[in-house]
Amino acid sequence: MSSVSYHKKRIEECLKKNIQINAREAKIEADYILKFALKKPSSFFISNQKINIEKTQEELISSILKKRIKREPLAYIFKEWDFYGETFYLDKNSLIPRQDTELIVDLVLNQFDKKSKLNILDLGTGSGVIGITLSKFYPNSLITISDISPKALKVANKNIKKHKVSNVHSIESNWFAGFKEEKNFDLILTNPPYIAKGDVHLTNLEINYEPSNALFSANNGFSDIFKIIDSAANFLKPQGKLFIEHGYTQADKVKNYLQKKYFDTIKQHRDINHKIRVTSASKIKV
Repeated sequence: MSSVSYHKKRIEECLKKNIQINAREAKIEADYILKFALKKPSSFFISNQKINIEKTQEELISSILKKRIKREPLAYIFKEWDFYGETFYLDKNSLIPRQDTELIVDLVLNQFDKKSKLNILDLGTGSGVIGITLSKFYPNSLITISDISPKALKVANKNIKKHKVSNVHSIESNWFAGFKEEKNFDLILTNPPYIAKGDVHLTNLEINYEPSNALFSANNGFSDIFKIIDSAANFLKPQGKLFIEHGYTQADKVKNYLQKKYFDTIKQHRDINHKIRVTSASKIKV
């Protein structure tokens, strides 16, 4: 058996050598791996660097590293990932939740009182993280989560059970195809596929493990965004709001397209890197 500090260094060196990440990234990943293998919080490692870890934990670390050096993302290796301070089940049938997407949750929380009785649609939900997270903040609200992929919905349904939320239900639907045009949603939230196929910025090999239909969209990444905007007004109440996550280079086109449809009060929101990643708009009374 060897100490925590020994394994931390071993993991960092293995990652730097085999997947060419920098020292800072290697340190972060080593911390994730140790926390997962030892089932301990970050605070445990501050004063326990010299304790020895058990053989079964050493074997688990080695198993994780074998997968990681093949560029499999940690989220899929662990079969779980954190979003907005909560841990969600995950597998390769759904997109890995990103910190960028937490911006949508922030925006809703900033605009609506937690006692509100809202009818919310999380469109293209994937693992269900947006809808399930909001269901905890808005216990008086009804949350619908939908996805075209039955495999992704299976992940989302596991998370509904995991988080024991009773105000969330799921629907299999290709965007709005599975819904009646009843204009009954107060909010529609979506993180659709918006990456252009062949995008030169995609150098991260880990992305090959994620479902391509949740990442890539035709028309230079705009096809699904435009489809959603085309139909969203038919499912929103008067003055209902639409929130769309998109790439930071797509902000102008998304805003212009919304202006051509039944929307006004268009606002664009920046992430922690000061890039516009979410556009919101209100349905015009028609």
